[in-house]
Amino acid sequence: MKKIFFVFVSLTSTLSFSQKKSPKFSVAYNKNIETYFLAEILSADHRKHNKDFELYKIKECYDYQPVVKNALKKYEQLKNSDIAVATARINDLLLEKYGSGNDILMKPLLYHKEFPSTEWINEYRYDSNNLTKEQNEEVTRLIKNYFSELSKFYNKENIEQFFAENKSFYDGGIKEYSQQIPSGFTNAMEGLYGEAFNSYTVLISPMMMWPIEDNEGRGIGTDVILKSGAQNIYEIASPFVKVQKEGQFGYDNQFQARFLSVHEFGHSFVNKEVYQYKDKLEKFKDLFEKSNLKETMIKTGGYGDYQTCVAEHLVRLGEIETAKIQKDFERAEKLKEYHLKNNFIFIPLLEEKLKDYNSNRKKYKKFGDFVPQLLEIFENTNIEFINNALTQNKK
Repeated sequence: MKKIFFVFVSLTSTLSFSQKKSPKFSVAYNKNIETYFLAEILSADHRKHNKDFELYKIKECYDYQPVVKNALKKYEQLKNSDIAVATARINDLLLEKYGSGNDILMKPLLYHKEFPSTEWINEYRYDSNNLTKEQNEEVTRLIKNYFSELSKFYNKENIEQFFAENKSFYDGGIKEYSQQIPSGFTNAMEGLYGEAFNSYTVLISPMMMWPIEDNEGRGIGTDVILKSGAQNIYEIASPFVKVQKEGQFGYDNQFQARFLSVHEFGHSFVNKEVYQYKDKLEKFKDLFEKSNLKETMIKTGGYGDYQTCVAEHLVRLGEIETAKIQKDFERAEKLKEYHLKNNFIFIPLLEEKLKDYNSNRKKYKKFGDFVPQLLEIFENTNIEFINNALTQNKK
C-alpha cells in the first residue's frame, strides 16, 4: 500500500491532536456511483440471482427514499433497456462465477473519472487473493467493458439533468451527514493505526437501496491510489433513516453515521494487513468452517469467508479503540455491546491483547506490525469456545 508520510506521536499527544478538525475529511456524492445504482434499479426484472430481494428493495425503498422514487418516475420506461440487461448480467456473473457482490464495482467506479468523462484517474486492475491471475484479469475486462456501456447510458439518457433536478436533496444529505461526524476522528484513527491516507471521503448514496430497519443502512469501503502514489479512501453510504417529511435526507442518526464512517475507513487500514497472512490462518479456516461460526457470520452480514471474518473483527476493534482515543467512552461501550450482540465473539480477547500494542508503540510503529499477534487469538481458539460463545449471545 502507498501511504503518505506519517509520524506517530505518543498516545497522550494523539488524544489532544485528535480533537482538532481534519482538513482531509469531506462528505460528497459521486455521479458514477449514483448512475450505477440507478442502472441496478432498472435491472431488477432481469436478474437470475437475488431477483426477489432486488424487487423487494425497490418496493420498500420507493416509499422512503425520494431519489429512488424520482428515478423510477423519470426512467421507468428503461427497464428493458440495454443497460438494464447489462447490469443484471454483470451482477449475476460476478456472483455466480466469482462469488462477488456489487461492492467490488465501487472501487473501479471511483477509479473512473466522473461521468461524462470516459477517462480513468489511474490504471485499474481487479485483484483478489481468492482468484487466479487469469480470473482477476477476466474480472478486470468484464468491469471495464461494462463501464463503457454505463458511460454511454449516462450521456444518452442525459443523467446529468437528473442530478441537476435533485441537487437540493443531495446538498441536504451532505449537510445532514456532516453534522453527525465527530470532529477529528480521522486523526484519532491515524494515531491508532500508525499511518495515514491522503484523504477520507464519505460519499452519500441516496440512490443505493437498502431496506431500513432500526436505522441500519449499508456502507461500502474502498480506496483509490492516484498516479502520484497518494491514496484516497472512501465510505459509500446508503440512507439509514426513512425520509418521511420535508427537511429529512436519510442520514440523521448519529450512532449509525459514526459507526459506518469509522468502520468503512477502518477497512483500508485493516484489510491489507489481514489478507497478506492468508496462509497463517489455515487453522482458523478449519475452525471457522467446522464450528457454527461460518453459518452465523453469513446470517450476521454475509461474512462467509474466514479472512473476512477476521478483518471484520479487527475493524470493529478499531472502532472501539478510536472512540476511546477521542475520550468518547459511551460510544466505545455502545459499540462493544452492539458488536457482541452481532456475534463478534472475539472482541473481548482482542481488546485485552491490544493492550500490548498500546503499551509498546516504540516496538510496534503501526497496527500492521501487531496484526500477527492479534491473529493468534483466532488461531489458538477451538470449536468448543466458538460454539459456546455463540450460544451465550443468543440468550
